[in-house]
Amino acid sequence: MLDLTNIAVVDNHCHPVLLEQRMDTLQFRAFFSEASAPVFAEQHVANSVYYLWMLRQLAVFFGCQSKSDEDEVLAARNRLDSDTLIEHLYRAAKIDTLILDVAHPQAELCYSPERMGQLGHCRVARMLRLETLMQSLIVEVRDFDELVERYHLALTNLRAHGYVALKSIVAYRTGLNVARWSKDQAVAAFHEARSTIYNGTLRIQQKPLIDYLLHIAFLHAAEQELPIQFHTGYGDSDTDMRLGNPLHLRDVLENDAYRSMPVVLLHESYPYTQLGAYLAAVYPQVYFDLSYTIPFVERLEMLAFTRQALSIAPASKLMYSSDGIFLPEMHWAGAVRGRSVLAQVLNEMIEHDEINEAQALLLARQVLHDTAYAVYRL
Repeated sequence: MLDLTNIAVVDNHCHPVLLEQRMDTLQFRAFFSEASAPVFAEQHVANSVYYLWMLRQLAVFFGCQSKSDEDEVLAARNRLDSDTLIEHLYRAAKIDTLILDVAHPQAELCYSPERMGQLGHCRVARMLRLETLMQSLIVEVRDFDELVERYHLALTNLRAHGYVALKSIVAYRTGLNVARWSKDQAVAAFHEARSTIYNGTLRIQQKPLIDYLLHIAFLHAAEQELPIQFHTGYGDSDTDMRLGNPLHLRDVLENDAYRSMPVVLLHESYPYTQLGAYLAAVYPQVYFDLSYTIPFVERLEMLAFTRQALSIAPASKLMYSSDGIFLPEMHWAGAVRGRSVLAQVLNEMIEHDEINEAQALLLARQVLHDTAYAVYRL
């Protein structure tokens, strides 16, 4: 049986955790569903296989008498101050690097990247979320040309400003079918977006404007050879899953001007895993993220998407992540389960004489650590 516990993971896509970690049952449950309706925390999360698994793992971690009692687990975690909770979980997870999308949750509610790195005894790197940048600039400026000028400036020399990647959530907003629009169409969409500003905030959802600005970002990313992560597949309840299929990115991937821009498809494109892995197998600039906390699926489904990815794409195109957010348990659980699931899949391949043990260990190290080091130039 392969033992991957000593391979420190690079979590290539995750988020900060909350400063306040003491919480009641419904607060805790709510973080284990992508659904926003309160009824899920009240009635349904406690009946999900992923949550039941998580409680059992935490009961062991915290040394609870019962191995599944929700109240006992929450009481045990609430006895620890937030710093101690994070440090214990991150040290146990054996994290090499956290690559953080700091645009969500709100920064004032969360640990800083620097403090997360101190507590986890790990490196921390940051990505820049493009739609958040767009929104902040649209709120600040009244003139479209000034918007574009300031947007160009913000995307210049990104590594010198501490970013190792860009990220787009266009799949959430208008879909991955990023199209070409005229300047006049983008200007009209800009004024429409400005008309929806409320209390100094904006949720941009005008497709001509988003797509126009994304193409500008793609040119900057290609020039700097900077990776861009795309949310694909499974996501928040406002996502149109039909437009989260990574095949919609074909026009971007086929554009010669963007060939030097590494593209990372997040969340194993679930449930479009085979399609996303196919893109990683045929496009030299495409990489594929295997996320072992979010989406909240159980082990058999994780085994299935891991098999699909490794069966189709080279391990040098695959990268581990947790998509951990809000709770340090998510970063920890992703690392624990990611190693375990990957080991099981590779063992099956050894048993079926597809690879030998030395090759399996090499592939595991690429997925958990080495591919991300190469892609993000860590």
